[in-house]
Amino acid sequence: MKRKITLLQILFLCVFVGCGIYLIKYNYDKTQTEKEMEYLQSMVKENAGETEQPDSVEIAVGEPEKEAEEKYESNGMLSRYYSLYEQNNDMVGWIKISGTRIDYPVMFNNSNNVYYLHRNFYKQNSSAGMPYLDYQCDLQNWSDNLIVYSHNMKNGTMFHDLLDYRTIGFWENHKIINFDTMYYRCEYEVFAAFRTAVGAEDEFKYYEFINAGSKQEFDEYVNTCKEHSLYDTKITPEYGETLLTLSTCSYNVNDERFVVVARQISKK
Repeated sequence: MKRKITLLQILFLCVFVGCGIYLIKYNYDKTQTEKEMEYLQSMVKENAGETEQPDSVEIAVGEPEKEAEEKYESNGMLSRYYSLYEQNNDMVGWIKISGTRIDYPVMFNNSNNVYYLHRNFYKQNSSAGMPYLDYQCDLQNWSDNLIVYSHNMKNGTMFHDLLDYRTIGFWENHKIINFDTMYYRCEYEVFAAFRTAVGAEDEFKYYEFINAGSKQEFDEYVNTCKEHSLYDTKITPEYGETLLTLSTCSYNVNDERFVVVARQISKK
């Protein structure tokens, strides 16, 4: 006697297959993202003379760097970023926090603020996306506040490690954020870390502050950051200093963001 397959069994089978496909895609995307980031990091280190380039990975790359060097060295671009800029001139800098996995290019699209939300360095679809600078920011005239967004990936990539700033102990050992532009090597000192939920009644709309109309406006933004901060760093930026704001999802509550704000202390 043939056994009948029930609707519930079919449903369970569909869920099982769907979960399997999701896990396969998740692991594939994770592996590809890690390979891509390792390759980009190796290119920067090689161009900076810090290490030898490892075996290449299966990622589309540009021509040898010689032509790029001749093209960009005359305008003062940092040599470590020549070859990457040649591959994608949406790259506007590189962000790194020592002691974390945050070590990535920063992208920019002035017409679509979420262009790199789900695209990789090579503009291919990617669930991890890339860190990107807010479209309102200006690195030529230097906005008062440079805002960089990125995903908080469960596999630990992108801005996942940013959430470690929840504790003052982590901040004490990771006060400095390196955010290079294509022309300057810059250091920023973290002075505040906070949570805020988008759409909440008490939401702090940090993403609306790009340029201060006055010293008072700048001071008000800084003070609000400090008031929301999870701990007191006893650091207060002064009017005229460039700020760097890093933003990611925290998943603590719906639409919550975790934000770290720093002041520029070095530009060379």
